Parts: sequence; structure tokens; C-alpha cells
Amino acid sequence: MGKKISWLIWGLSASWFIAPAQALDDSLGEAGINANQLHQPPYDLIGRKIAIGQVEIGRPSFFGIDKAISWNYKLLPAQVFYRDTPAKTDTDVDPHAAMVAGVMVSNDKTLKGVAPGARLYASAVGSPLKSGQPEECLSAQHVASQNGGDVRAINFSFGESLQRDSRSESILDGNALLTQCIDWSARVHNVLYVIAGNQGSGGIPIPTDHYNGITTAYSTQREGVFTKVDFANLSAAPLG
Repeated sequence: MGKKISWLIWGLSASWFIAPAQALDDSLGEAGINANQLHQPPYDLIGRKIAIGQVEIGRPSFFGIDKAISWNYKLLPAQVFYRDTPAKTDTDVDPHAAMVAGVMVSNDKTLKGVAPGARLYASAVGSPLKSGQPEECLSAQHVASQNGGDVRAINFSFGESLQRDSRSESILDGNALLTQCIDWSARVHNVLYVIAGNQGSGGIPIPTDHYNGITTAYSTQREGVFTKVDFANLSAAPLG
């Protein structure tokens, strides 16, 4: 089962490298959230003068800091960090974080993101072996305070398992440190948190039990339209 899931995850990741333009165009086009229409006149909504944030295990690369630049050369974050400090050269650079950032702000002609005109502030929490909910909370607060304290939304495409929670009896009741952290930050920093909805056996449900943000999951296409929540959000292969 472990090998099967590993191959599944590798296959999903590989599909981005094989045809990232098609995948992003499908997601942002009429079959998906149709953000492409909002980029066009008369709306012309591309995120100008707007700041958004990203907190991940790793971070996208940054021209001038990293020697190995992201696969998407039109991806230009405003700033990148390691938790609450400036990022170090070629440290914590992660392809997954780069792909997520690309969906958010890429300005490539064939890989245009949801808000290609927005300023992106990204923080890497670092290896799970050396970090946990306190470091994740610190990273989130730091991103929320950027751009003069005016960051509209922060994306989490990671989370914490109940097994790693420090409480003796861990349940999704809104009381995990990271959950309380983002609920507090949403109110104090006036920012919308968008949290990955992966749950199930081996999932990352914390902080999906938050109150002041949005928990989201990714969907799969049925007859060319994204209408069904993908089973990979359960972090386990389907049975039957």
C-alpha cells in the first residue's frame, strides 16, 4: 500500500512537470474557477497593489538569492523567508512551494496565476524534523505582518497530523496551537487564511478545524469539469 501511494503521489507531481501549462489553464479556465475571465476587460482583476502570502515546508526560489531558480522563470515573489528571518541562499527551496506560488502569482504567458499582479510573501517553516506548530505559527505571523501589515490572504498547502500534536488527546476541536494561532492572526491581522483540506488516515487535518478562514480541497475532473473532490485529499488510496 505504501508503494502504491508513493507512486500515486509521484505520478500527480510528474503530471505538473509534463504539462504544467495545461494543468494550470484547466484549473483557472472555464472548467475550473474561471479566473482567466476576470483577468480580461472589463474586469482586469490581476491583483494589482495587493499582497498575499504563502507558508509551506519549503519556499519558492528567489532571483538574486538562489542560484537554482524556479522552473517558472516568471515567478517573482516580493520576499522569501525562513520562518521570521530572511531566506538563506539555496536553502529550503522546494518545487512544491514553487508550483503553489505559480498558481498564485505566476506572470508567465502560458502559466498565468490567479493573481499575476499581486505581491507574494513566502515563508519556509523548514523540515518537519526540526519544526512544529510553534514554528508554523511564527512563520504565519511573520508573513501576515508584511507589506505594512496589509496582506489580504495566506495560503497553507500543508498542515499537521493529530499524531504530531502535543496534546495528550488530540482531536479536531479548534484548540490545537496552530489552529488557534491562525484564528487569532485572522482577526488581529485582518487576513484570510486558506487551508489545505487533506484529512483521513495519515492526513494533515490541523488546522482545518479553524473558524476564521477557508478550508479547501482540490477536485478532479468529471466530463471535463472539476466537479468531484479528489480522493487524494483523504491521504489514502480508495478502497473497493
